Amino acid sequence: METLRTSSYMIPVKLEQEEGKYMLIHGYTGAMDIVSGGLLKKIKSVAKGHDFSETMLQTLLKRGYITTKTQEEEYAYVARLAKALHKKHEILDATFTWVVTYNCNFRCPYCYEKRDMKNSHCRYTFTKEQVDLAYSAQDLIQPNPRLRKKTITLYGGEPLLEENKEIVNYIVEEGCKRGFLFCAITNGYELNHFENLLSPDKIYKLQVTVDGVKDFHNQRRPHFSDNNTFDRIIDNIKMALEKGVEVAVRMNSDGQNLNQYIELEQYFKEKGFYDYVKFKFYLGFLKDNQYITDEEYKNIDFLSINEFVEKQKELGIDPYRTDTTLYRRISVAMSDKRPLLFMPITCVAQANGHILDPFGNIYPCWEVIDDKTNIKGHYSKNGIVWNDVVKKKWEATDIVDYTPCDHCKYALICGGGCPFYKATKRDYDCKLFKKTFHLMINKAYKENAK
Repeated sequence: METLRTSSYMIPVKLEQEEGKYMLIHGYTGAMDIVSGGLLKKIKSVAKGHDFSETMLQTLLKRGYITTKTQEEEYAYVARLAKALHKKHEILDATFTWVVTYNCNFRCPYCYEKRDMKNSHCRYTFTKEQVDLAYSAQDLIQPNPRLRKKTITLYGGEPLLEENKEIVNYIVEEGCKRGFLFCAITNGYELNHFENLLSPDKIYKLQVTVDGVKDFHNQRRPHFSDNNTFDRIIDNIKMALEKGVEVAVRMNSDGQNLNQYIELEQYFKEKGFYDYVKFKFYLGFLKDNQYITDEEYKNIDFLSINEFVEKQKELGIDPYRTDTTLYRRISVAMSDKRPLLFMPITCVAQANGHILDPFGNIYPCWEVIDDKTNIKGHYSKNGIVWNDVVKKKWEATDIVDYTPCDHCKYALICGGGCPFYKATKRDYDCKLFKKTFHLMINKAYKENAK
């Protein structure tokens, strides 16, 4: 008989609601099962012998908790699986983001955007000619319309400036002809000038940033000439919701405003925003960056990722809200009694995400826009010229190409963490994911037990 051993990819999570019981999750089969502490102990010691029935043994082998594979064979199997899944995402997940303009009407201290302009005059904006070239570039990147993601994200700068109305209309009209819908990452200040484009069949989704209650938001996110941006943004959010548009409000959080989350959430409830099923409010993590000045740095209290989560717990904010996608995957797997879906990439920057700007540059990631060292390609009337070195750095790597992801039992569940951190050789707090994952398992179990 082949040698039996406990799988290196078994993840036991103690269930807080159930005395002596655990949720077992397997890192490459996706199996999820509730077991007693006694059964867990027997699984962990299977190499020393076992008294499982043949039926139970075959179940444990099928679920992956017990295996005949050596540790190295398991690592090799996960590597093959990771590479196959990564290849699938390269083919199927070509996504497009357009930097409509590099200009912005806000002067937020933590933003990478250039703030040397005294007004909102657009000097770095798409023209109709560049729009046509961008659509041609997308055809070259993903020539099969059936495989394309059907959404283009409008980004900036601030994409929805009143003075950009003509070019944004052109972008949307031409995109709709090609079967695309649109999202927009916007500050929401001039959203009222784009009412004609806000609908489920044009710009169907918005992400709007509100950084706290009124006074703090106005201080943190000032317009170049208006000290009260909050009220106008709130009115525009209401208008968009009434037009059937999905609105996700993001609060960029640091140590100064995290304690305002619950108060702002209550404000949105009083405004009736939660009456709309398409409304969402969530926390964003404000990352330290190289673009802010020493003077601006004094007014921002950057947190580490771990501090960010711990602070939420102190304030009574559920940490699972920081990653709603992971929580949803866990919850669906539990409720439907099916394997946990893998996440071979954390974001499209690892596979086939393309950010096109008005200069003809193609970037892999929002975080490196305007960083010339991370331009992965250039599009023009002559086609696309790729920078293979940059492209490979971002796209041609899968989970197991990174240490310690290559031997991590959470790798296919986590997706390897933020590729920006890896590409820029920053530390990523793996302990945070594991801690959050265990919290989410218990949260989802509690919700599904109701």
